[in-house]
Amino acid sequence: MWVIKMPKYLYRRPNSPNWWFELTLPEDVRAKLNGGKKRIRRTTGTDSQKKASRIANVWADDLWSKIEQARSPDWEYHNIKASVVKYEADGLSADEIDDIALDVLYDDTEKYDAYERATNKTVVLKDHLEGFLAWCAEKGNRPKSIELKRTMVCQLCDHFIRLEKVTEQAVMRWTSERKVKGATQKSMKTSCRDFYRYLGQEVLFKQLDLSVLDGLQTKAINSKPKEVISGEGFRQALAATENKDGLMLLAHTGRRAVAIANLTCADVITSDGVRCFRIRIDKGHRPETSKPHVIPIHSKLSAIVDRLLKNSADGYLLPLDGTTIEARSSALQREVKKSGLITAHQFRTSVITMLHNSPKELPDKAIYYAVGHKHKVSKDEHMRTYFKGLKPSRLVSTTEEINWDEWEYDPQQYSSA
Repeated sequence: MWVIKMPKYLYRRPNSPNWWFELTLPEDVRAKLNGGKKRIRRTTGTDSQKKASRIANVWADDLWSKIEQARSPDWEYHNIKASVVKYEADGLSADEIDDIALDVLYDDTEKYDAYERATNKTVVLKDHLEGFLAWCAEKGNRPKSIELKRTMVCQLCDHFIRLEKVTEQAVMRWTSERKVKGATQKSMKTSCRDFYRYLGQEVLFKQLDLSVLDGLQTKAINSKPKEVISGEGFRQALAATENKDGLMLLAHTGRRAVAIANLTCADVITSDGVRCFRIRIDKGHRPETSKPHVIPIHSKLSAIVDRLLKNSADGYLLPLDGTTIEARSSALQREVKKSGLITAHQFRTSVITMLHNSPKELPDKAIYYAVGHKHKVSKDEHMRTYFKGLKPSRLVSTTEEINWDEWEYDPQQYSSA
């Protein structure tokens, strides 16, 4: 004999033909969800037990979700977020919703903070984790990849909490403390960069600076800064190496090895009446995504550039092994290291220090553009605006201040840039 079990949350009332729904609320959430009342009761509007059971299950699931939210420290956020979504669905503009929030919540700091979080004026990272994973699924990521990203991004969310706390130095410190290496570090960086792209494209509708995550990379995080060299150190390195052309170009531009190694003959141009290098390739800078930097050629490089143009056999300015961007950059760095006295990046460090300490007091924006200091430029709206109309002739005086003949470096006297 079959026994029919009464559906959960359902009961019959003697004065109604329909099934009724009832759920007893836990005592700790009653004030938040039901004005202090013990139970929630409502009619399902049907006398069919099967249909009423389906309705009751949906209502119960929704209520238990609200109970979990009410028990979390994020209750105000979830509650206000639901109100914001409703207002948006009703057609209210962001400004109109802001006006309502100011009127209703202004005197309650906790609730107004929750409102700013609900409208993404303050970004709490974990609020957007599930949306990010759904976005990854839409883009065709496999379930295994999505779970890996969940694990990696959860660590970022738990450590930093809010978007504004994710800074370049904080990321480097965090990575160093956790001692993350190799493939794990690579997965962490890839996942977090994807999360940043999602936040920018789908949540904030602006491009976020991915360079703050560069500390998540497969190399030592707590490595010491490269030493600044003096003019005497440069002359010694120049005398000790066979490939003097590469050293001269690095020393008189302050550019990274990847930029100098990949200069082609076509990148030697005349612009604004000035002979220039057209820098198309640099760290995070490629022809298909970024406009080239046009910088004056230092007077001491003029004869060298003429000779390199005349002798070029493959279209590149410097004769180096390798046909890829990375291979040519590595080849130039190896050539510099052969002297045993200096690395390619030390030229960059030294030139920036030299220009910052020039007696002509060069403007920072001219220095940053000349050496391609993208990180400094991208964070300053005024600099980005200035660079749009920056002519090469304005940079000649900056470039010519690179003077190794007179440059002496004393750590006690100068502060490194």
